[in-house]
Amino acid sequence: MVSCNHFIKSESLDIKIACYMTNVDGYGELETVLKKIKSKDSPFADCLEHWKKCLEEKSQSIKDKDFDKFWVNTYQRFDCCSKKEQKQAGRKCNTEASMKKDIWDFEHSVLDKLKEFLKLFN
Repeated sequence: MVSCNHFIKSESLDIKIACYMTNVDGYGELETVLKKIKSKDSPFADCLEHWKKCLEEKSQSIKDKDFDKFWVNTYQRFDCCSKKEQKQAGRKCNTEASMKKDIWDFEHSVLDKLKEFLKLFN
């Protein structure tokens, strides 16, 4: 696991650089976090697990990162958008639009370390 959850400070240049690796227990990236903090039922997105197993039975595979992206997109579009919104999915069911809806649990414990990191900027 790569750890970069700290500040790098240069006295001579008077700058601070910080980074935070978003993941769940050292695994994944933003998509993995979003999958974990979903707040609505996700029957469409959850059925993708069967699709993934079907691929494996046919000696095919999908990378975990790509699968998680697909899961998040399916959750946003089919589990959290109305039929009317789905007709304009590019605008109404994308990541930006989903941040304005109550489909993520921003109080989920998986975000605790990120919140601690962000408090360093106060």
